[in-house]
Amino acid sequence: MKSSQTFSWNRFLVILTFVLLTGLALVGVLVLASRPSALPLPPLAHALPTATNASPKIIVTSLTNSAAVATAMAANQPGFQVRPFPVAYESLQVQWTLADGKDTNVIRQLAHNPLEYARMVEENPRIFRRQLVYLKAPAAAVFERAKLTGEPVQQLTLPGVDGQELQFEIVKRDGNGSSRQGMFSGHLAGNVDSLVTLAFQDGREAFTILSPKENIFLVGEPREDGQVIVKAIDPNTYGVGSEETGDDSIKSQPTTK
Repeated sequence: MKSSQTFSWNRFLVILTFVLLTGLALVGVLVLASRPSALPLPPLAHALPTATNASPKIIVTSLTNSAAVATAMAANQPGFQVRPFPVAYESLQVQWTLADGKDTNVIRQLAHNPLEYARMVEENPRIFRRQLVYLKAPAAAVFERAKLTGEPVQQLTLPGVDGQELQFEIVKRDGNGSSRQGMFSGHLAGNVDSLVTLAFQDGREAFTILSPKENIFLVGEPREDGQVIVKAIDPNTYGVGSEETGDDSIKSQPTTK
């Protein structure tokens, strides 16, 4: 049962900006880590909201200048497994594992290296759930098929936790329509009050789904090609804490099915 809640629009944008930049950094980092000879990725411009009635401040950030870079660029730890957990259940497009991604023993298998392990453990108090999913149809594959058929991609299926699937309606596209990489934004199908962002490069992708009305706050971060670590985040603490923003208007509980 979904709880009642109020949600500040300015807070919404702050969280969106934080998780989008984090996700984009992770996409770029993991691509670089798996392809050492790749050229440095160019900086990207993002709008950082300063206030709901103010013009967005444009900042330029690089996919290779965040703290996430250090954790993912470190060498894989001995015994790292590409598919550490078996599939528990699946749909036509997604396979979910059941391992509790907040358990430190599970995190050791999820993380590529000790730095990434430490980052996930530190993040634990700010999330409700972390779950590894395998994608049968990564965004890159969907766009590659669309390129061959000439049919535009207007919706994508994104995984939630524990078997949940969400339909992402694409409104804006950044880039030239390449099937190798892209950045997209929009909303959940039938819910224009939600915000969804997706970035992918080759087989890796990251996304953000924020829907206060449905009490859905999800972040997907890349692990390996065709894999996403889906996190149900606590909007009270993820990103900039309420004590830092002076915003105590969010009242939220974990999403339940």
